[in-house]
Amino acid sequence: MRKSNAETAETRKRILSIASGMFLRNGIAATSIADVMVAAGLTQGGFYRHFQSKEHLVADASAAAFEQTRAAFDAATAGKPPREALDLIVRHYLDQHRDTTLGNLCPMVNLASELRDADQQIKAALTDGYARLVKLLAAYLMRLDYSDYVGVAESIVSVLVGAVSVARVVTDAALSDTILRNAQNTVDLILRNAATGAGLAPDNRAAAEAQRRPLQP
Repeated sequence: MRKSNAETAETRKRILSIASGMFLRNGIAATSIADVMVAAGLTQGGFYRHFQSKEHLVADASAAAFEQTRAAFDAATAGKPPREALDLIVRHYLDQHRDTTLGNLCPMVNLASELRDADQQIKAALTDGYARLVKLLAAYLMRLDYSDYVGVAESIVSVLVGAVSVARVVTDAALSDTILRNAQNTVDLILRNAATGAGLAPDNRAAAEAQRRPLQP
């Protein structure tokens, strides 16, 4: 019996959800089409009714992962004032190396190292996800009257992605925590500096100096 369009769409959605989790947790190279289809309870032959190739699946699964991350952000910030919402998003993002719930895992952190030589379709999905995250933060910053809200948002995203990427690979748990704590402090400094428009306020200089000190071995 031929499946209805609704059933086909639901099957595709299930494949994407399962593939997103497997790619983000296990890596792209370590996850085969067969692995995904078995996990979805489907035959491998049915894969090509939904996707042209593994690259097509990776691109769409990455886009789906960004959507799940956005949904998690929306749930965490519902009804919150702009600054509180912004702080919640930053903390939520930095927590993803500890909490591997699917909605917490960002493809930019978890897949970027494998995607340097990926095809343009996959890179386009990550580029779009990056732009969406910047746009989300910029919307809150605009409501907080930051003049260069896009530039500040881009700076924050760069700090978050870099910090979580390094925190995930170091072998010392205490160092990992330090990296993430420094990232949180750096985001705070970016926000304060951008808010003044003319350098850090005097009461923030001590925090800035602390950021410049080398980490203890």
